[in-house]
Amino acid sequence: MLDRDSTGLRVIVMWEHVTPSDRKITLPSTSALFRIHDARAVQFWDDERAISRLMVAELPADTLKSVAEMDSVSTVAWDCVALYRAGRKWGERFPVPDWSGRPIADAIETMRERLGEIERAAAADSAR
Repeated sequence: MLDRDSTGLRVIVMWEHVTPSDRKITLPSTSALFRIHDARAVQFWDDERAISRLMVAELPADTLKSVAEMDSVSTVAWDCVALYRAGRKWGERFPVPDWSGRPIADAIETMRERLGEIERAAAADSAR
C-alpha cells in the first residue's frame, strides 16, 4: 500500500469473482482483506461484478485498456488501480480516472509516482 500519509486520500477496494477459483468464494478471506492494511481503505464485495460491468460500459476505450482484461469472449475490469484527483465529482457516468493501470503488481510503482504528481498539483492549486 502507500508508505506515507496523504491528507484527504481515500482508498476504495472492490473485491469480485473473476477467476475460476474466485467463483468458489462467497466473501474475501480475512487474509485477503488484511492485504490492504491502510487505515484509509474501505473494502467492498461486489458479488455480481456490477462495478466492473459499469466500467466496461461507460469508460472510453483507451481508458478501458488500462483497467480491464479483454479477450474475444469478454471484457472484465479487475486487478486494476485508478487515481482520481481530490474533488472529482462522480455523476451519472462512471468517472474517467486521472490515471489507471493494471495488473496492480505491475502498476504499483507508477501509481505511487502519479499519486505524487496529483498531490503536488492539488497542493499548487490550493496555494493559489
